[in-house]
Amino acid sequence: MIWIVFSAMLALTLAVLLRPLLRPVAVGAARVEYDLMVYRDQLDEIARDVERGLLSADQADAARTEIQRRMLAAGESEKTIQPTTGKAGKRAALVLVAAIPLASIAGYLALGAPDLPDRPFSGRAAQIAEMRQKADTIQTMVNGLAARLRANPDDGKGWAMLGRSYRALGRMEESKSAYRKALRLLPREVQVRIDYGGMLLDEAETETLPPELVSVMGEVLAIDPNQPDALYFLGMDAAAQGNVAQARTLWTHLLDRLPDDSSARGQVQQMLDGLKP
Repeated sequence: MIWIVFSAMLALTLAVLLRPLLRPVAVGAARVEYDLMVYRDQLDEIARDVERGLLSADQADAARTEIQRRMLAAGESEKTIQPTTGKAGKRAALVLVAAIPLASIAGYLALGAPDLPDRPFSGRAAQIAEMRQKADTIQTMVNGLAARLRANPDDGKGWAMLGRSYRALGRMEESKSAYRKALRLLPREVQVRIDYGGMLLDEAETETLPPELVSVMGEVLAIDPNQPDALYFLGMDAAAQGNVAQARTLWTHLLDRLPDDSSARGQVQQMLDGLKP
Protein backbone atom coordinates (compact mmCIF):
# COMPACT_ATOMS: atom_id res chain seq x y z
CA MET A 1 0.00 0.00 0.00
CA ILE A 2 2.75 2.45 0.88
CA TRP A 3 4.38 2.02 -2.52
CA ILE A 4 1.10 2.98 -4.20
CA VAL A 5 1.08 6.17 -2.15
CA PHE A 6 4.72 6.89 -3.04
CA SER A 7 4.01 6.31 -6.74
CA ALA A 8 1.10 8.73 -6.67
CA MET A 9 3.21 11.35 -4.88
CA LEU A 10 5.99 10.88 -7.44
CA ALA A 11 3.58 11.25 -10.36
CA LEU A 12 2.15 14.43 -8.86
CA THR A 13 5.63 15.88 -8.29
CA LEU A 14 6.67 15.15 -11.86
CA ALA A 15 3.48 16.69 -13.22
CA VAL A 16 4.10 19.90 -11.29
CA LEU A 17 7.76 20.10 -12.28
CA LEU A 18 7.38 19.14 -15.93
CA ARG A 19 4.46 21.38 -16.81
CA PRO A 20 6.48 24.63 -16.98
CA LEU A 21 9.34 22.86 -18.76
CA LEU A 22 7.17 21.48 -21.55
CA ARG A 23 5.40 24.71 -22.42
CA PRO A 24 6.90 27.79 -24.10
CA VAL A 25 8.35 30.41 -21.78
CA ALA A 26 7.07 33.95 -22.32
CA VAL A 27 7.56 37.05 -20.21
CA GLY A 28 9.00 35.96 -16.85
CA ALA A 29 11.35 38.16 -14.89
CA ALA A 30 9.69 41.35 -16.06
CA ARG A 31 6.41 40.29 -14.47
CA VAL A 32 8.01 39.64 -11.09
CA GLU A 33 8.65 43.31 -10.37
CA TYR A 34 5.01 44.13 -10.94
CA ASP A 35 3.79 41.16 -8.93
CA LEU A 36 5.82 42.49 -6.01
CA MET A 37 4.41 45.96 -6.58
CA VAL A 38 0.87 44.55 -6.40
CA TYR A 39 1.67 42.68 -3.19
CA ARG A 40 3.06 45.85 -1.58
CA ASP A 41 -0.13 47.69 -2.52
CA GLN A 42 -2.15 44.89 -0.98
CA LEU A 43 -0.20 45.17 2.27
CA ASP A 44 -0.96 48.90 2.35
CA GLU A 45 -4.64 48.14 1.69
CA ILE A 46 -4.71 45.74 4.64
CA ALA A 47 -3.38 48.48 6.91
CA ARG A 48 -6.08 50.86 5.66
CA ASP A 49 -8.78 48.23 6.18
CA VAL A 50 -7.60 47.69 9.76
CA GLU A 51 -7.78 51.43 10.41
CA ARG A 52 -11.32 51.56 8.99
CA GLY A 53 -12.35 48.60 11.13
CA LEU A 54 -13.04 46.37 8.12
CA LEU A 55 -10.51 43.74 9.20
CA SER A 56 -9.86 42.21 12.60
CA ALA A 57 -6.30 41.70 13.83
CA ASP A 58 -6.50 37.95 13.10
CA GLN A 59 -7.80 38.52 9.57
CA ALA A 60 -5.10 41.11 8.93
CA ASP A 61 -2.35 38.78 10.18
CA ALA A 62 -3.64 35.93 8.02
CA ALA A 63 -3.82 38.16 4.95
CA ARG A 64 -0.33 39.58 5.55
CA THR A 65 1.11 36.10 5.96
CA GLU A 66 -0.36 34.95 2.66
CA ILE A 67 0.85 38.05 0.81
CA GLN A 68 4.34 37.78 2.31
CA ARG A 69 4.46 34.14 1.24
CA ARG A 70 3.65 35.16 -2.30
CA MET A 71 6.27 37.91 -2.19
CA LEU A 72 8.91 35.41 -1.14
CA ALA A 73 7.85 33.04 -3.90
CA ALA A 74 8.00 35.86 -6.44
CA GLY A 75 11.45 36.86 -5.22
CA GLU A 76 12.74 33.32 -5.60
CA SER A 77 11.30 33.04 -9.11
CA GLU A 78 13.09 36.26 -10.08
CA LYS A 79 16.40 34.62 -9.17
CA THR A 80 15.75 31.45 -11.14
CA ILE A 81 13.89 32.50 -14.31
CA GLN A 82 16.00 32.20 -17.43
CA PRO A 83 14.94 32.31 -21.09
CA THR A 84 14.77 28.83 -22.57
CA THR A 85 13.75 27.12 -25.78
CA GLY A 86 11.32 24.29 -26.16
CA LYS A 87 14.14 21.81 -26.81
CA ALA A 88 15.99 22.84 -23.68
CA GLY A 89 12.82 22.45 -21.65
CA LYS A 90 12.27 18.96 -23.03
CA ARG A 91 15.85 17.94 -22.27
CA ALA A 92 15.45 19.17 -18.72
CA ALA A 93 12.18 17.28 -18.45
CA LEU A 94 13.82 14.03 -19.54
CA VAL A 95 16.58 14.52 -16.97
CA LEU A 96 13.99 15.06 -14.22
CA VAL A 97 11.97 12.02 -15.24
CA ALA A 98 15.05 9.86 -14.87
CA ALA A 99 16.69 11.55 -11.89
CA ILE A 100 13.79 12.13 -9.50
CA PRO A 101 12.69 8.48 -9.18
CA LEU A 102 16.29 7.30 -8.76
CA ALA A 103 17.04 9.96 -6.17
CA SER A 104 13.80 9.25 -4.32
CA ILE A 105 14.45 5.51 -4.17
CA ALA A 106 18.06 6.02 -3.06
CA GLY A 107 17.02 8.45 -0.36
CA TYR A 108 14.26 6.21 0.89
CA LEU A 109 16.51 3.14 1.04
CA ALA A 110 19.04 5.13 3.06
CA LEU A 111 16.71 7.05 5.36
CA GLY A 112 13.23 5.58 5.09
CA ALA A 113 11.51 3.92 7.99
CA PRO A 114 8.06 2.66 6.94
CA ASP A 115 7.64 0.73 10.19
CA LEU A 116 8.12 3.81 12.35
CA PRO A 117 4.92 4.32 14.38
CA ASP A 118 2.87 7.45 13.73
CA ARG A 119 2.74 10.21 16.31
CA PRO A 120 -0.26 9.49 18.58
CA PHE A 121 -3.31 11.63 17.97
CA SER A 122 -3.37 12.58 21.65
CA GLY A 123 -0.07 14.37 21.18
CA ARG A 124 -1.50 16.46 18.36
CA ALA A 125 -5.04 16.95 19.61
CA ALA A 126 -4.47 20.36 21.20
CA GLN A 127 -2.73 21.73 18.11
CA ILE A 128 -5.44 20.36 15.79
CA ALA A 129 -8.17 21.78 18.03
CA GLU A 130 -6.54 25.22 17.98
CA MET A 131 -6.23 25.17 14.18
CA ARG A 132 -9.85 24.12 13.83
CA GLN A 133 -10.95 26.86 16.21
CA LYS A 134 -9.11 29.51 14.20
CA ALA A 135 -10.55 28.17 10.96
CA ASP A 136 -14.06 28.14 12.45
CA THR A 137 -13.60 31.71 13.69
CA ILE A 138 -12.52 32.93 10.26
CA GLN A 139 -15.34 31.04 8.58
CA THR A 140 -17.87 32.52 11.02
CA MET A 141 -16.60 36.06 10.32
CA VAL A 142 -16.77 35.50 6.56
CA ASN A 143 -20.30 34.08 6.82
CA GLY A 144 -21.27 37.06 8.95
CA LEU A 145 -19.91 39.46 6.34
CA ALA A 146 -21.79 37.63 3.59
CA ALA A 147 -25.02 37.86 5.61
CA ARG A 148 -24.49 41.59 6.21
CA LEU A 149 -24.01 42.14 2.49
CA ARG A 150 -27.21 40.28 1.67
CA ALA A 151 -28.97 42.82 3.85
CA ASN A 152 -26.94 45.74 2.44
CA PRO A 153 -26.00 44.73 -1.13
CA ASP A 154 -24.84 48.22 -2.15
CA ASP A 155 -21.73 48.13 0.07
CA GLY A 156 -18.95 48.03 -2.51
CA LYS A 157 -16.14 48.00 0.05
CA GLY A 158 -17.82 45.10 1.80
CA TRP A 159 -18.03 43.09 -1.42
CA ALA A 160 -14.35 43.76 -2.08
CA MET A 161 -13.47 42.51 1.40
CA LEU A 162 -15.65 39.43 0.89
CA GLY A 163 -13.88 38.78 -2.40
CA ARG A 164 -10.50 38.86 -0.64
CA SER A 165 -11.82 36.63 2.14
CA TYR A 166 -13.22 34.02 -0.23
CA ARG A 167 -9.95 34.06 -2.16
CA ALA A 168 -7.99 33.39 1.04
CA LEU A 169 -10.31 30.45 1.75
CA GLY A 170 -9.81 29.06 -1.75
CA ARG A 171 -13.43 29.68 -2.77
CA MET A 172 -12.49 31.19 -6.13
CA GLU A 173 -15.83 31.28 -7.93
CA GLU A 174 -17.49 32.98 -4.97
CA SER A 175 -14.53 35.36 -4.78
CA LYS A 176 -14.95 36.30 -8.43
CA SER A 177 -18.66 36.93 -7.95
CA ALA A 178 -18.00 39.18 -4.95
CA TYR A 179 -15.25 41.09 -6.77
CA ARG A 180 -17.48 41.68 -9.79
CA LYS A 181 -20.16 43.19 -7.56
CA ALA A 182 -17.49 45.38 -5.95
CA LEU A 183 -16.28 46.58 -9.35
CA ARG A 184 -19.81 47.52 -10.37
CA LEU A 185 -20.38 49.44 -7.14
CA LEU A 186 -16.93 51.06 -7.08
CA PRO A 187 -16.45 52.39 -10.61
CA ARG A 188 -13.47 54.59 -9.65
CA GLU A 189 -11.66 52.21 -7.28
CA VAL A 190 -8.27 51.21 -8.71
CA GLN A 191 -6.98 48.91 -5.96
CA VAL A 192 -9.98 46.57 -6.06
CA ARG A 193 -9.40 46.12 -9.78
CA ILE A 194 -5.70 45.47 -9.23
CA ASP A 195 -6.54 42.84 -6.59
CA TYR A 196 -9.07 41.16 -8.85
CA GLY A 197 -6.67 41.27 -11.79
CA GLY A 198 -4.02 39.57 -9.65
CA MET A 199 -6.41 36.71 -8.92
CA LEU A 200 -7.27 36.34 -12.61
CA LEU A 201 -3.56 36.28 -13.44
CA ASP A 202 -2.89 33.61 -10.80
CA GLU A 203 -5.57 31.41 -12.35
CA ALA A 204 -4.32 31.82 -15.93
CA GLU A 205 -3.27 28.47 -17.37
CA THR A 206 -1.60 29.82 -20.50
CA GLU A 207 0.85 32.60 -21.25
CA THR A 208 -1.95 34.55 -22.95
CA LEU A 209 -3.50 37.12 -20.65
CA PRO A 210 -7.13 36.32 -19.74
CA PRO A 211 -9.56 38.59 -21.64
CA GLU A 212 -11.25 39.62 -18.38
CA LEU A 213 -7.88 40.71 -16.96
CA VAL A 214 -7.25 42.84 -20.05
CA SER A 215 -10.71 44.39 -19.65
CA VAL A 216 -10.12 45.16 -15.96
CA MET A 217 -6.72 46.69 -16.70
CA GLY A 218 -8.40 48.83 -19.35
CA GLU A 219 -10.76 50.14 -16.67
CA VAL A 220 -7.78 50.88 -14.42
CA LEU A 221 -6.02 52.84 -17.15
CA ALA A 222 -9.18 54.83 -17.81
CA ILE A 223 -9.28 55.81 -14.12
CA ASP A 224 -5.53 56.40 -13.78
CA PRO A 225 -3.58 56.79 -17.06
CA ASN A 226 -0.29 56.47 -15.13
CA GLN A 227 -1.07 53.23 -13.27
CA PRO A 228 2.01 51.00 -13.85
CA ASP A 229 0.28 47.60 -13.68
CA ALA A 230 -2.25 48.63 -16.31
CA LEU A 231 0.44 50.07 -18.58
CA TYR A 232 2.52 46.92 -18.23
CA PHE A 233 -0.19 44.31 -18.82
CA LEU A 234 -1.99 46.22 -21.55
CA GLY A 235 1.38 46.58 -23.28
CA MET A 236 1.85 42.82 -22.99
CA ASP A 237 -1.57 42.21 -24.54
CA ALA A 238 -0.91 44.69 -27.35
CA ALA A 239 2.42 43.02 -28.14
CA ALA A 240 0.77 39.58 -28.13
CA GLN A 241 -1.89 40.86 -30.54
CA GLY A 242 0.78 42.23 -32.86
CA ASN A 243 -0.09 45.85 -32.14
CA VAL A 244 3.52 46.98 -31.84
CA ALA A 245 2.74 50.71 -31.95
CA GLN A 246 0.34 50.51 -29.02
CA ALA A 247 2.71 48.30 -27.00
CA ARG A 248 5.53 50.77 -27.60
CA THR A 249 3.34 53.71 -26.56
CA LEU A 250 2.22 52.01 -23.34
CA TRP A 251 5.66 50.75 -22.31
CA THR A 252 7.35 54.04 -23.19
CA HIS A 253 4.86 55.86 -20.97
CA LEU A 254 5.51 53.28 -18.25
CA LEU A 255 9.26 53.81 -18.55
CA ASP A 256 8.77 57.56 -18.21
CA ARG A 257 6.78 57.02 -15.00
CA LEU A 258 9.24 54.64 -13.30
CA PRO A 259 11.72 56.14 -10.81
CA ASP A 260 15.30 56.41 -12.02
CA ASP A 261 16.45 53.84 -9.44
CA SER A 262 13.71 51.31 -10.20
CA SER A 263 15.00 47.84 -11.06
CA ALA A 264 12.08 47.51 -13.48
CA ARG A 265 13.48 50.15 -15.84
CA GLY A 266 15.97 47.76 -17.40
CA GLN A 267 13.32 45.10 -17.86
CA VAL A 268 10.85 47.47 -19.52
CA GLN A 269 13.60 48.82 -21.77
CA GLN A 270 14.46 45.26 -22.84
CA MET A 271 10.84 44.63 -23.74
CA LEU A 272 10.76 47.84 -25.74
CA ASP A 273 13.97 46.91 -27.54
CA GLY A 274 12.48 43.50 -28.33
CA LEU A 275 9.53 44.98 -30.21
CA LYS A 276 9.69 44.72 -33.97
CA PRO A 277 10.29 48.01 -35.79
